[in-house]
Amino acid sequence: MAGAPEDWIAVLDCLVAGDRLAFAKVNRLISGFLVQLRAFDFRDEWDDLRQEVVMSLVANARAGRLRDPEAFLGYARIITRNKVVDRLKGARRRHERTTVAWDEESARTAGAVEDPALAAARELWTAVRDLPDEQQDVLDGIYRQGKTYQAVSDETGIPLGTMKRRLRDALMALRRRFADDPETSR
Repeated sequence: MAGAPEDWIAVLDCLVAGDRLAFAKVNRLISGFLVQLRAFDFRDEWDDLRQEVVMSLVANARAGRLRDPEAFLGYARIITRNKVVDRLKGARRRHERTTVAWDEESARTAGAVEDPALAAARELWTAVRDLPDEQQDVLDGIYRQGKTYQAVSDETGIPLGTMKRRLRDALMALRRRFADDPETSR
């Protein structure tokens, strides 16, 4: 048998009066909300969270804002959720403020070292700019924009066979250029 539902306004009045049993009931209620919110990252802070929620409930009860017994559970749940969200935001702010030691020498070193893949891509697209415009358009559509052969053909109005020939010619020209380049043959 489940028994009668709890009269949370009466429990809150007892809590304000200093009743330890009422305090235990409210703490159990708030712990249940914390479990529902899956606030397990803050498990070591649950006592603090519960205390903040209880203090908020007592302050609002004393101010006369909590008189509807049906609204009490929703209000307690919302206050608990807000306190958990505040903890999450505080944890994120602390994480964002974490800095790495950075001095002038580190900055110069970081600026001087370029990602080899980025340098190779930059050199490749510079070489593409030396190709005829129709070959550039085909390479750009297929490799930069990631479109299909048919989509590039439709957009440019170039027949599919002609577009494939231009692509082949462009790739061959790039292979010849980089095969002759002693910097890239390493």
